[in-house]
Amino acid sequence: MTATTFDPQAGYIVTASTAFVNFNDQTFATFYQPILGPVAFSLFYTFRARLIPKPTISNRTMQSELLAHINAGGQQVLEALHRLEAAGLVQTYFQSDEVGDVYVYELQPTLTPEKFLTDNLLSILLLEEIGETAFNHLIEQSRQYKLASPNVNLTNISHRFFEEFHINSQSITATPKTITDARKQSPIEKRPSLTAGMKTNFNWSTLLHLLANQPIVSSDLENNHELILLEHQLYGIDEPTMKKLVLRSIDLQTNHFNPQKFKQIVASTYNVIYTQPSKVAEEKSPVSNKGLTSKDQQLLKTAADYSPVEFLQDLKAQTGGYVTSGERHILTGLVEQEKLTKEAINILTWYVIGDRGHSTLTANFVDTIANNWLQNGVSTGQQALLQLKNFNKQSQEKKKEAKKPQRNNWRKTIKEPMPEWSKKDKSELMKKASSQEVAKLRERIANRKKK
Repeated sequence: MTATTFDPQAGYIVTASTAFVNFNDQTFATFYQPILGPVAFSLFYTFRARLIPKPTISNRTMQSELLAHINAGGQQVLEALHRLEAAGLVQTYFQSDEVGDVYVYELQPTLTPEKFLTDNLLSILLLEEIGETAFNHLIEQSRQYKLASPNVNLTNISHRFFEEFHINSQSITATPKTITDARKQSPIEKRPSLTAGMKTNFNWSTLLHLLANQPIVSSDLENNHELILLEHQLYGIDEPTMKKLVLRSIDLQTNHFNPQKFKQIVASTYNVIYTQPSKVAEEKSPVSNKGLTSKDQQLLKTAADYSPVEFLQDLKAQTGGYVTSGERHILTGLVEQEKLTKEAINILTWYVIGDRGHSTLTANFVDTIANNWLQNGVSTGQQALLQLKNFNKQSQEKKKEAKKPQRNNWRKTIKEPMPEWSKKDKSELMKKASSQEVAKLRERIANRKKK
């Protein structure tokens, strides 16, 4: 279940994984904060402040308390939560019981700086957010205590475990029951992969063939297989182009592939401010037999030809804009979920940027549309366009209905009898009273005063 709205009336509990003891505040502030933003940063520490020993489901608190503490709206908090989840810092669980809905937020530890830099998604996102200069500074800072001399010939002479410690051989072959029981009560938690289940049409064998006679250590390619595929997914890089980018990332002295340099080259190559006209067709044409105009058919063809990031860059060409790191993060999430095709993702982007006129993609708006489509069985580009046309048609009908004048048929006309004086002629009404009539009127007024 994926929450599309933040429910203030639902309960929540904060727990932490057993690995949370490895959480590092310095790493969180320097490596994670730039990609999370201020609301997500504040939300995480709010969660952390609400950790209690041995929490149970009955320890739930209303989520409205979170909104009051963070001083942010429900949509802002929901988007911040999604960012924490996507960065691997929070795992969210849900159940509905006799008390009501309850969410369990399990806090996860930060990666070490070195592991953060080797994580393809997080390091690329950070690089795009803070730029090369600040990124290189963070690398130097994380390695400040490592030996700076590169040419020393050191041999590891550290003692091994069994050289210093002795354990009963039977305990090794048959693990004591106390230990096995403890393991069952708290199984080893494996950190969820941010790229699990990612599929691609990239031909890996073709890339290896193109690089076969090039000066590169072949094992480096296999070790960075996931990184190369991820960059292909984000930017739609084909095999010949990928070959050029990989070769530019080789250390000429050692022939080793440098993943950090590769990320920087790809980011600088594709993070371009576009000013050329959009390639998406804009002509109006009659409706086809499938309910789509020739303009729609051309849009579908364009959506099929471009990767999500490339398509978004092309759309922003009209205003001279550029794709932000947050937008890349949103598109990456849609690609990894593998529920919408590439064409459908591009149609969603076109709707938000091209049709609705938004300057950027926002996570909450995109998630709302994507969830609505999936709930209505939409997964392809053609289905997405038809869904949008149907939605627009219904919206127009509602607007027309709202403009129609409302008749109050429930009102009844009540006819009152007219007084006799109103039936008299105007000249008769304006006739001057006689002296006798005036005297009678004065006498009547005097008698009333006496009462």
